[in-house]
Amino acid sequence: MQKTHGTGVISFLHAGARGAAAYALGPAALALSACASAAGSPPAAAPPSAAQAEGAAPPSAAQAAPAVLDIATARVVDLTHPITPEMPLYPGNKPYASETLSTVEKDAYYSNRFAMDEHAGTHVDAPAHFKAGTPTVEQIAPEQLVGSAAVVDVTAKVAASPDHQVTVDDLRGWEARHGALGARHIVLIRTGWGARWSDPAKYLNRDAQGVMHFPGVSVEASRYLRERGVRCVGIDTLSTDPGPSQSFDQHKAFLGAGGYHIENLANLEQLPEAGAVVVVAPLPLVRGSGAPARVLALVPAAGSAGK
Repeated sequence: MQKTHGTGVISFLHAGARGAAAYALGPAALALSACASAAGSPPAAAPPSAAQAEGAAPPSAAQAAPAVLDIATARVVDLTHPITPEMPLYPGNKPYASETLSTVEKDAYYSNRFAMDEHAGTHVDAPAHFKAGTPTVEQIAPEQLVGSAAVVDVTAKVAASPDHQVTVDDLRGWEARHGALGARHIVLIRTGWGARWSDPAKYLNRDAQGVMHFPGVSVEASRYLRERGVRCVGIDTLSTDPGPSQSFDQHKAFLGAGGYHIENLANLEQLPEAGAVVVVAPLPLVRGSGAPARVLALVPAAGSAGK
């Protein structure tokens, strides 16, 4: 079954070159519903009447029109920070370390051994990170690791308050422009915080009492997303919970309901609000609560992506 689904995803990515309309990407919709359904995901999206009842406008005719993602012309954006010993870490995590095992000059080949925490750098949080008995990182279905990017921009609100928590209204604002969020989506929160990555002190942003201050996602927004079947929330900060949180209520709400997270994303300012495809590739660590990940976005050629 996984082999069949994997082939379907590859076929989708190559559809532009072949002109295969069967794997069409709308400005805010990735056609992976068959894979998602087979993987046991909730329905792809709420019907228009339900979306309207929640205050979200349905997509316009222009927004709903399909457009093929052509990988020959798509721009690839790396949403991953390089892993270094100096990168910002959540308090208590140990720095990345590597040891040279061989060199080309001495041994004819180059290799290293490395050590790092699961939740360091750009990484995935599996459901098991906060709820026993739920999937560990290698158990996240491959179909759930590819999706349509919904980039929710809260940079202006974060500029006014570093402790801003993404609200349901923030999400409804995106829906009013691009249509209802659903199971096909990977929701990426653009806060602008990634610009601080090279300065760990500014990234953690501790006050005089040592309390961190950076934006996150509210519990209400997390429940709103899971009710719609959204598979993943990613953010360009140290955690999806806001910096001052000590109880990790957002993690409990979203991971506990079966979703997964991506934290410490990079370059979200290079993505349109809708239209890109995200590919998430965590290390498949057996029994892992999470893992470092390479995260890539495929952005359609200019003129075919939602702004």
